Amino acid sequence: MTKRNAKLFYLSALAFLLSIQSFGQELLTLDQLDTVRVFTSIEEATKRPLEVYRLELKKEKLKEIPSEIYQFQNLQYLDLSKNKIDTFPAQLAELTYLQVLNLSRNELNYLTEAIGNLTNLIVLRAGNNYLWEIDKSIGNLKRLEILDLWANRLIILPETLQDLKTLKEIDMRVNPVKREVQEELQEYLPNCVMHFSNDCNCY
Repeated sequence: MTKRNAKLFYLSALAFLLSIQSFGQELLTLDQLDTVRVFTSIEEATKRPLEVYRLELKKEKLKEIPSEIYQFQNLQYLDLSKNKIDTFPAQLAELTYLQVLNLSRNELNYLTEAIGNLTNLIVLRAGNNYLWEIDKSIGNLKRLEILDLWANRLIILPETLQDLKTLKEIDMRVNPVKREVQEELQEYLPNCVMHFSNDCNCY
């Protein structure tokens, strides 16, 4: 790399970092969220709370969502997969800038009405839990594109899912979802790729 190219690279990187700091509570793109610093511990994140855009606490044996998370005002990507979380707390609704939420491989049985406050969500992953019900407020997620509910205990789905016209993909495999529910959802969301398990003996 020539000195000139190195200088240009440095200046572009510096401009990006400065832009991140100036974002405040503005939404980053998903591509930008792939390039920001990934915090992997609460201790690390609490030292720089305003810089926490992406937090990954996978395989931490968490039984509940740490309360410290709610201080991260700019948090937009949260991965809590592969823990032992069994409750979707109302306080999670405070994280209104979340765009990606991964709760896969936990012990959740119900997505409460708090999910409806996360109106900036683009990707929601809650596969491999014990979910038997999803609150109808999920219909508020008008930006949602990816919904992964693989391997749960869902028989019926909230009718409000039909309102999510931005959905590009739904994974409902390994759920005993009734055939008529599947067909109705496919009718209302014809442009969405849907994955179901036929004749699923899922219990």
